[in-house]
Amino acid sequence: MDELQKSLISIGAIIILCILIYLGSIFYLKSRKKMNDNKMLTMNLVIKHKLFLEYVKYQEKRNQNYLLYLIKINNLGLLEQTYSDHIVRNYLTMIAKTLSIDLPFGGKIAQTNQRDTFIMFYPNIDSDAHLLGKQIQRFAQKIYHENGVHIIKTNSIASIDHFDLKGLSSAMISSVRSLGEPIAYDPQKHHLNEDFITLSEKIKKQVITMHSYHVATIKVQKANEVYNEVAIQNIRFVDFMNQLPLIDQAWVNMHIIEYVLNKLYHKNVYANISIPALMTTMEKFEFVAYLETIVKANQFLLEHIVITMYMSNVSDDDQFIKNILTLSNMGMKIAFNIDDIHQNVYNMIQRYHVKRLIINDVIMQHPLCTDLLYFAKVNHIEVLYKSNQDNLDEQHLNVTHITKNTINLDVDKQKRGKR
Repeated sequence: MDELQKSLISIGAIIILCILIYLGSIFYLKSRKKMNDNKMLTMNLVIKHKLFLEYVKYQEKRNQNYLLYLIKINNLGLLEQTYSDHIVRNYLTMIAKTLSIDLPFGGKIAQTNQRDTFIMFYPNIDSDAHLLGKQIQRFAQKIYHENGVHIIKTNSIASIDHFDLKGLSSAMISSVRSLGEPIAYDPQKHHLNEDFITLSEKIKKQVITMHSYHVATIKVQKANEVYNEVAIQNIRFVDFMNQLPLIDQAWVNMHIIEYVLNKLYHKNVYANISIPALMTTMEKFEFVAYLETIVKANQFLLEHIVITMYMSNVSDDDQFIKNILTLSNMGMKIAFNIDDIHQNVYNMIQRYHVKRLIINDVIMQHPLCTDLLYFAKVNHIEVLYKSNQDNLDEQHLNVTHITKNTINLDVDKQKRGKR
């Protein structure tokens, strides 16, 4: 066999080998694709985050129409401070399973790297994203009740119609700032806000303290009541809130309110209770529903809640008044913390249907305080006097309520019974 024949045989062998490799590669790729298709079609509704991202990319290649949702459990940190990790984990597992129940074929849900946040793949976007978001929120508010533990949490939700996790996260920030209103991503409005992320982490570490006082009713004996003053990092509530960007005040305020309710519930306080709220918070469209949920979650009656309203800017006066009327119709009382006396105060008292004024020793010494107290008496408005003085002549103060001795909330009482 000459050299030419050997060369031809070698070339032929190489060609045959290449053909076999090519055919083998095609077979392998087809088999792998089939295996991947089977994997994607047969996986569970609730999956791991890494696998979820693979699934979304797979559906992208198939040009599947879909919506991605982020569902964030608001203030999960308060739950983690209250219950064992086992209970928190069981609660989150229940939420994930509940959210998966009504998913259409092809839908998937996973817990993200953030423990308090789930991501959902919802195929076929015939449904309205906003209405679907409200429905998902209702599922995410399912009650967890096991071994005497009762948990209901509010949530925030955002959606996007393409694979852009940064865009989806930025829409979620807007939802949190809007107290849970479903937000669809808009590239013209939503951009990832590092300041929010920094503040969110900071708030989790802030030390909130409460000073609670019994409230005495002058002349007429009425129901038991507790007045609560809140400080954050030893800074008064209103001063701390005013340090924050206006856009972030509402969600931080709700974090503090939920802390107050949670603290009073687990310290077995049975009474009418006060909670602090900026007017900026109270004008939010979702404020009423959010507040109602966390009040009931802590098993207080709505008619036992006194909202201590603090002065701040109101941009939507009509929505603010609508919320106040709704709250009043639900049985909650609107109290107004007076930090100064001027004509605008009288206008606000009447316009916002205030049922109680809250004054302190400084306001009591104000030259115009006598006129304010007379105005309150004529208009049948209660006045709560927060005083640090002892041996006051209560009968001649011209107020209806006064704070008395402090309540030690650090003393553990017996387990709270059924309300």
